[in-house]
Order: sequence, then C-alpha cells, then structure tokens
Amino acid sequence: MIDWVIDAARDGGAGDIKVVVNPHHAEVAAHLDGKVEVVYQRDPRGTAHALQQVGALIGDVLVVNGDSPLLTADTVRRVVEAHRTAKRPATIASVVDPRRDDGRIVRGHDGEFRKIVERKDASDELRKNVHEFNVGIYCFDGGRLKDALAKISDDNKAGEYYLTDVFLHMQPVNVVQLADPNEAMGIKDRSRLAAATKIMQRRILERLMESGVTITDPDSTFVDATVTIGQDSVVEPFSVIKGHTAIGTECRIGPHVYIEEARIGDRSDCGPFVKIRPGTEIAENVHIGSFAELVRTKVGRNSKVPHVSYLGDTDLGEDANIGAGTITANFDGVHKNRTEIGDGAFVGVDTMLVAPVKLGKGARTGAGSVVTKDVPEGATAIGVPARVIRKKNDR
Repeated sequence: MIDWVIDAARDGGAGDIKVVVNPHHAEVAAHLDGKVEVVYQRDPRGTAHALQQVGALIGDVLVVNGDSPLLTADTVRRVVEAHRTAKRPATIASVVDPRRDDGRIVRGHDGEFRKIVERKDASDELRKNVHEFNVGIYCFDGGRLKDALAKISDDNKAGEYYLTDVFLHMQPVNVVQLADPNEAMGIKDRSRLAAATKIMQRRILERLMESGVTITDPDSTFVDATVTIGQDSVVEPFSVIKGHTAIGTECRIGPHVYIEEARIGDRSDCGPFVKIRPGTEIAENVHIGSFAELVRTKVGRNSKVPHVSYLGDTDLGEDANIGAGTITANFDGVHKNRTEIGDGAFVGVDTMLVAPVKLGKGARTGAGSVVTKDVPEGATAIGVPARVIRKKNDR
C-alpha cells in the first residue's frame, strides 16, 4: 500500500522522499529500505509530532498520508502547482462526499478556509452540516511550517499533536477540491482495503483496455499493476495475472487461468483452467491446453501442451507436442530435477518422464510410458519402464 503512495508522490514530482514509520512496524521499514529514507517516530504522539522527526523543512514541503493508495500523481502535481501559484503559506486538498466521516474542513462566511476539525472532535451539528473533508495531502512553505509546528498543542480528545492544527497558524490556506472522492480513501480496516483494491483493479484494467487489450469481463478479471499485456490480446473471465508477468500481442488468456511471474510470447494461448507458475517462459505461437500446469518451464515456438499436463522444471523445444496427461516428475524427494524435450518431439498421452531425463530431437514416446532413461534423437520408447524400440536410423 505504501508503494502506491510513494510512486504517486515521486511521479508527481517529489524529490527527497522520507517516510515516517513506527519502530514497531519493522516489516514496513524493511520493505522501504533502499527505496526511500526511513525516519522513525519512536514515541508516537500524532501526525504533527511525526513530521517533526524528519529534520529540516526547507522550500516547498509535500506531506501525504501513507494509507492513501488511490492518490494519483496528477493530484500531487495539481496540489503542488496550485500551492506555488497561490503563494500562500499552505495548500490542502479536499473532497465533498456526504458518505465520509473524516476530518472536516470548516470555512468562514467568506468561503475561506478556517480550520480542520478531526472526526473525534466533531460535534453532531458539524457532522450533520459539513461534508467537505480533508484528503490528507498538503503542501507547505517549509519555514512557516516549522514555526507553526512549534505552536500547536495536544489539547484534544486524542491527546495528540495534530498536523491539521498547523493551519491555525498558517493563514490564509489555499484549498484544492478534488473531483474523485476515492482518492481521499484512507485504509483503516480490511473493509476499506477491499474497496480500495476493487477501485485500483478497475483503474488497471481500464489502462489495459485503453492500450488495446480486450478484457471481456472486467468484474471477474484480476491483473496486477506490474503485468504488461500486448495489443490485441484477449483476457477471458475469471483470469488472475500476477507479479511481473509479460504477455505478448494477439494472445488469448483464460477463462479461469492463473498466471504469476511468467512470460508468454506473441500469438500464444492459455486456458481454460491453466496454471502458469513463476519462472515459466512460453515462446510465440504456443498452445497451452485446459487444466495444464507449468512451473519453471521453457516452451519453444510452435509447441503444444494440451490438456491436463504438468511440466515442472522442463525445457521443451520448438514444434514439440505433449500428449494429454503427460507429467514430468521433477522431485525426487530431495531435489528438483530438470527434464529436456527436444525440438519436434512427440510425447504420447499419459507419459511420465522421471527427471532428470532427456528426450532427444524428434524422439517419441508411446501412450502410458514411464520414461526413466534418456531417449536418443529420433528414437521411439514405449512401456513401463520405457524401452527404446525404434532408433533414428531404423527402417
């Protein structure tokens, strides 16, 4: 979640990024190590106290809540540009949304900003009549901000130093009202996390569709932001595509496909009910049939892996055909072992290849064979265990 916020700030023009972290959240600090500067708030006493931990506040200072993954880089740029244009001590973003119950923005009779009242401190009247809310993105004059931070107190129901109280000492305040209330969504529980995930997923799918990818049912399709899909590819319903997966042009994926950390070449297809696991590379013009599963496997151009097959730790050449029900038994109880299947090989249905084993170029296996020894180039092997009955030069 914090990565989305950092990316929005960085893409919006922020330079020296610092993230304030509670020391008890060691996993967050570890995740951020090397990406940004981590600053610890060892005695959590509110958002203003957190900002005081970052040290020098010079020039334009952008402050963003870390639990707002729906914030966009365009909004960051807009707030910073509005701040520089208005030349006021502080700028904040707001949304009008009667469904919310967060910190409220109170304006005077002249329409100018007066203060922010946090949810815990809002009266019933304020809750009923004021529906303009603080988004959690601010831009300050650094020098004025430092002075304002020194003036605020913890005289509130939470007993904390609120960052929003600095605006009492930084008038006049510029307000940038956003059109999309979703950008202000703070993730305070699992329910909001699910809601934010759904919105973000829709954004990802819309970007793909705008780039020329067909998503036949966006409501039942799930694609990570790190996935790339080429133009004129089609993703069928109930497909899940995760991690740094790259899918080429004119591919067909799904329905009911799971792909993670894999590469799929142009004009290839996978599905239905195919599972492509990490470390798999599929070349161009490849067919992966229903209920097949591949992991740490390379598939050459024009090859076919149809129907209820499992290829684990396999190097499959070009123009090869894997019969339905084929399994590469890659685990010997201690190690994962590789299977090599050469170009143009033809593997009969229900073949079991016990790794480490190699089928040479153009080799063939009979239906139901259990292959425990290498099969030479052009040879045919059948049986349990499989034995070579025809070699390349046999007539």
